[in-house]
Amino acid sequence: MLLVIFLVLTNLALVFFAFSSSIKTTKPPENQFRKQIGLSEKQEKLFDERKDAFMKAMKPRWEEVNKFKDSLYQHIGDENLPDSVIEHYTKSWTEVNRQSDIMLFKHFKELRKELNESQLKAYDSAVNKMVTRRRR
Repeated sequence: MLLVIFLVLTNLALVFFAFSSSIKTTKPPENQFRKQIGLSEKQEKLFDERKDAFMKAMKPRWEEVNKFKDSLYQHIGDENLPDSVIEHYTKSWTEVNRQSDIMLFKHFKELRKELNESQLKAYDSAVNKMVTRRRR
């Protein structure tokens, strides 16, 4: 159970860093991703708009997970902390992470609809590498 939680949190952290809108410069991995797929200017603009909307939707979820974690770790010194409290907080942030992973999958699925036939194979491969790389 803890391994699953760790993997989900690691995945979300990488997504946050990979798509962070707070960094205004284009990062090499993202540029490489776009180059590998061969996005047109129109597609790049659309991908940027959708990425920004996705990040706005995800930010409150990441903050919610952090609140659950903060709430749990405020009890670190409580010698008589029932397991039910630990279970409550970990289940709560796991559920938010589960929903976030679903949103991420749907986000990539929607972006895929904007590609032409010749771009699909490269896109599928790049997304798969990006997502599975986080687990290593």
